Amino acid sequence: MSSIIPRVADPLSAAKAFMAALEANDADKAAAVCAEDVAIELPGGENELEGREGARRLIRMAPPFVRLVREEKVEGNVVILRGLTRSPGHFANYTTWTFETDGNLITHVTFTWRPAN
Repeated sequence: MSSIIPRVADPLSAAKAFMAALEANDADKAAAVCAEDVAIELPGGENELEGREGARRLIRMAPPFVRLVREEKVEGNVVILRGLTRSPGHFANYTTWTFETDGNLITHVTFTWRPAN
């Protein structure tokens, strides 16, 4: 595994790269767009994953899914992605992912969902 951390062009690119890594179940690619001390809040706010290893853990524990982004919003270094997430045969949820960045790398992630069916 390379220790070189790629720089992304902007916060939206970092968020999209993280989501693409999540869909591809590629833990290392997700970690590569995260700051070393990234904090990932799980729904309900009771648990948090920390650091790049926390990002890898999130990817490894996520079920296979298909995501359709319906809205992208960028406010400075914050990106909000809203859409529909489906895990075929399991669930369909409206999801909101919020990525805070330092301009290049993701420093904080939250996501929420509500049932779509």
